[in-house]
Amino acid sequence: MVSSTRQSGAPVWASPVCLVLTAIGIGLATYLTIAHYDTHIPLVCAAKGAIDCEAVTTSPQSKVFGIPVALLGLAYFVGMIPWHLPVAWRSADPRIKFGRLLYGLSGIGFVCYLVYAEAVIIKKVCLWCTGVHITTLVLFVVTVFASALAIPHDAATDEDDDDDDLEDADN
Repeated sequence: MVSSTRQSGAPVWASPVCLVLTAIGIGLATYLTIAHYDTHIPLVCAAKGAIDCEAVTTSPQSKVFGIPVALLGLAYFVGMIPWHLPVAWRSADPRIKFGRLLYGLSGIGFVCYLVYAEAVIIKKVCLWCTGVHITTLVLFVVTVFASALAIPHDAATDEDDDDDDLEDADN
């Protein structure tokens, strides 16, 4: 019998956990985007030593091709929503699973660049940005873990058939 903890092979917790992490990412990225465009909204962040959000968010590295990194982060998390809807996790289409993993990997790649920019080029750290980076990393790890736990729907059905066959053999 298929465990009640799975939806077509995906753990039932995958969608809600990933959507909560996505919502956290949207919240953080929204705050950073608003603070970028509205200078009346201060970034609540210490400006001592290596921690200086303003230095990071106003640096040349805070834009990619003229687009604020905060806005790119917001777009990334909003774009993540469809990949983590329950219907997407229930889908048997391997392109959905591959697309979700590839999209998450693109986020991790961008985070690696941003961490490098903070640590090596700017030599300052933004705590809000770090929150986005950690959220992106955790979201990716959870996605990979949940995807690894997923079993194809046909395999789950075959497993049920095998269990029934064993029960018939015992009788």
